[in-house]
Order: sequence, then C-alpha cells, then structure tokens
Amino acid sequence: MNSMITTVWLALLVLLGAWCSYRKCRQIHPRYKVDEDDAYHAMTDRLFIVLTLGAIALFLFRVIAIHQSWRPLTAHVDGLTLLAGLLCPTLMYLEKRGKARGLSYIGYPGVTFVLLWALCASRWSFRAFTPGDVMKVVHLFAVYLGALSVFIAAIYGGTYLTVQRRLKNKTDLGQAKKFASLETLERMIVISSAVGFAFISLGLVTGLISISSLHEQRPGGWWYEPKIILSFCVWLIYALLFNVRHTTFFRGNRAAWLSLLGLFLLLMTFAMVHTFTDSVEHSQTPVQSAAQDREADG
Repeated sequence: MNSMITTVWLALLVLLGAWCSYRKCRQIHPRYKVDEDDAYHAMTDRLFIVLTLGAIALFLFRVIAIHQSWRPLTAHVDGLTLLAGLLCPTLMYLEKRGKARGLSYIGYPGVTFVLLWALCASRWSFRAFTPGDVMKVVHLFAVYLGALSVFIAAIYGGTYLTVQRRLKNKTDLGQAKKFASLETLERMIVISSAVGFAFISLGLVTGLISISSLHEQRPGGWWYEPKIILSFCVWLIYALLFNVRHTTFFRGNRAAWLSLLGLFLLLMTFAMVHTFTDSVEHSQTPVQSAAQDREADG
C-alpha cells in the first residue's frame, strides 16, 4: 500500500542525506580548514544519526501503521527503506568500531542514493509484492540483506580506489590519516563480499524454487530471462570476491572494481525484475488474474 506520508518522509530524508554527503565530502577538499575539523565533523555525524533514526522510524511506521500484517516487506519501497535503515548504523559501526576510517566519505552518498531510489519507488514506480508463502518471505529478506552486503562491499571498493588514487598522485597526503589502509579496505571487501555471497546464494535458491513452482503461469524459457542471467552474474562475481584471498589476480584494485561491478549488475537485476514483472502482469489473462485474486483473498 502506498502512502503520501511515506513519500514526503523519504523526500525529507533525501534532502538530509544530500546535506550530510556535502558536508562530509567537503572535509576532504583541499581548501578545507583543518581547525574546523572536529566541530564540523561532529555536527555532520549528529545529522547522520538523525537520518538513521528517521529511516528506521519510517520502516517501523509502514509495518505498524500501514501494513498491519505479519509480512513487513509488502512492496519494493519497504525493502529499500529496510536497506537504508540497516546501511546507516552499519556504516557508523564499521567506521567507529571496525577501524575502517574514511568509509563515510563514500557511504553517505551511497545512503542518499538508496533513499532517492526508495523515493522513486514510492512516488513514481510503486510496486507491491504478490502475497506468497514463507519461501517468498525468506527470498525477499535474503535479497535485501544481500543487497546490503553488496552496497557495503561497493563502498569499501570505492574507498579503496579513492585512497589508491590519492596515494598514487601524491595529493593531500596530509589527510591520509582520515582513511584506512589499503590492506584493511581490501580485507573488508572480502569479508563483506563473503556475507553478500551467502545471502545472494540463499536468495537465488529460494527465488528459483518459487519460480519453478509457478512454471505453468510463466512463459516458456523463463530460465534464461535477463533477471535470471544477471542474478547468476552477480552470484559469480561475489563467488570470485569470496575466494580473492586464495589468488593474486583479483586482489587490490581488481577486487575493488569487481565490487563496483557487482553493485551495478545488482541494480540492473532490480530493474529487470521490475520490468519483467510488469510485463507478465499485463500479459495475464482475466482467468489467471481472477485466480490470483482469489488466492490473495483466501
């Protein structure tokens, strides 16, 4: 179910996220004044905490006040809101406790992108999930938790490439203490990719089981649809990243680029799922639509 409150709430969070991203990126600008660093950095972090609480509160509001059911993920906007609500505290924990300095310089714009994506899903491309069994619920949670790990790995990858470029060009070396070492960033790419590989594998298996159970309602050749092929490509990339410690070819900047490629393919997979689902719904006969309505009511 869509809600204007959700759209307005997300719009405010996007504006706050954009402001936090601007303030954060300004700290590594060459003209940034070092004497303002502590106060400026503390205020930016406080604003991001407000953003985190707002994203979590929005997800709980939709579950309690709008859905009023045992299924918290009833639409794509719910999954994206959950993704943003989990990504924000994860970034704060990794940067404060996980010794991953500088992660927020890429992470804050990443969170803003997720919130903007959720705003588009709420206002212009709202899509509700069809009611399903426990397998469908497990599939949805696995997909969005896998997306969380993919975003974290991509943020680590973007941070790795940023630090590597600054060291190679020898620019602003005085601000190098704001970032973690390349070894730490590479290790965290592998760890987050391993978690993402587990969730993506679970989401892929449960998704194939759900699709195969509805093969009579699907057109022939569903197994080579773009969303299936892209899902396998994402799974393959994170299988490589999971085993990067055992090879030297995919280490360093190659691992960072692979993490960014995995995020790009994941976004393409979401787009293909949305497009294909709409085409299937429009191609259904009235008898199939009435049967699905009876199953949803029953």
